[in-house]
Amino acid sequence: MATMDLEKEVRDLKRRLDLAETRLAQAEGRFEFISGQLRDVQLYMHARFEDIDARFDTIEKRLDAHDKRFDGIDRRLDLMSGQIEALPRVIAELIAGRK
Repeated sequence: MATMDLEKEVRDLKRRLDLAETRLAQAEGRFEFISGQLRDVQLYMHARFEDIDARFDTIEKRLDAHDKRFDGIDRRLDLMSGQIEALPRVIAELIAGRK
């Protein structure tokens, strides 16, 4: 009778081991699927960030060009401001010279 119980216990242990191995293989398959998906997402994100970086570089160059233009405009306005401030004196000198 002890032999029968032992054989039954061995069969039960084999069945449980097979079931555990099946579950482990299923979990491993799921993990491989998920890790593959994560790798694909990572590759996609790197590509997108490269595209976005390139677009920002283009925008930054355009903004730099605009900044240079505004700097030129500021210099001209400063020059004009100095000339406008000098006008009353020049006009006064002309009027004084005509008298």
